[in-house]
Amino acid sequence: MKKKRICVLATGGTIASRPTPNGLMPALTGEELLAAVPEFKVACDVDCVQLLQLDSTNVQPEHWILMARAVAERRVQYDAFVITHGTDTMAYSAAALSAMLENIDRPVVFTGSQLPAGVPGTDAEQNLLTAFHAALGGRAGVYIAFGGKIIFGDDARKLCTMQLAAFASINRPLAGRFTGGHLTWLAETQTPTGAFRLHDQLDTRVAVLKIVPGLQPKMLELFVDAGCCAIILEGYGLGGIPDQESPANFLPAFTYAKEHGCRLVCTTQCTYDGVDMGCYEIGVRAQQLGVESGGRCTTEALLAKLMIELAEQGS
Repeated sequence: MKKKRICVLATGGTIASRPTPNGLMPALTGEELLAAVPEFKVACDVDCVQLLQLDSTNVQPEHWILMARAVAERRVQYDAFVITHGTDTMAYSAAALSAMLENIDRPVVFTGSQLPAGVPGTDAEQNLLTAFHAALGGRAGVYIAFGGKIIFGDDARKLCTMQLAAFASINRPLAGRFTGGHLTWLAETQTPTGAFRLHDQLDTRVAVLKIVPGLQPKMLELFVDAGCCAIILEGYGLGGIPDQESPANFLPAFTYAKEHGCRLVCTTQCTYDGVDMGCYEIGVRAQQLGVESGGRCTTEALLAKLMIELAEQGS
């Protein structure tokens, strides 16, 4: 039986870090990381590409483009991809590639660790094993493999800064679990609905504004004046943003944004369940002034989708 070909795209992160006088910094290559899971050299043919060597705090949209293009350029050569990545922005990168790699017909699995590879108690080896099993499982789509969970890439969020089970699936069941050395798929296979398409143009003029007590509507107008073409509003609960009953009435600011061609999309500060702007009068008024509902999408997923939509509308 022919062995599957797996391409590992290494980008740095905690999993690849080593101590320095100024704290942890990425240092290990992808090849060095793979030494932690030598069994997969037997189970499949593995090639490694060192795309980046970054603390994921420094990952930007141009790096998403680099990752997406790397997958697209090698898609026919390999059966699956594993991307090693820092945890802090992994959910953003996975959400971005979920949108950028439309109808991807291969598994693309992100993983990383809370503790560097090789240190006592590290979760690096287990997460790498989880990622490789998910990659070899053959289920098309973009995923995060972490803490024994397989999470759809556009529904993941990092909830913990230190706990090893750092990621959760938001508003969607897990794709799978890896326990006792065995992978169990919990969701139906994602079947591509059309031909593969790479979306590698992003318009980064998208901002996120969290609504908090005391925030003045002028801040929204300042974002518009700064050149934002879309703003994600993290409202309260089901999508609440102060209206004319509040000293901080955002309704005129919504009109200002609309007049200047800036899209407003509302999501929630709550972790789960999304927004329903038709539930309360306060949400209905916002929609009447052009604020769009983000539904059950995460902020991470909305950010990537808006960047793609803006870029393609402007092309």
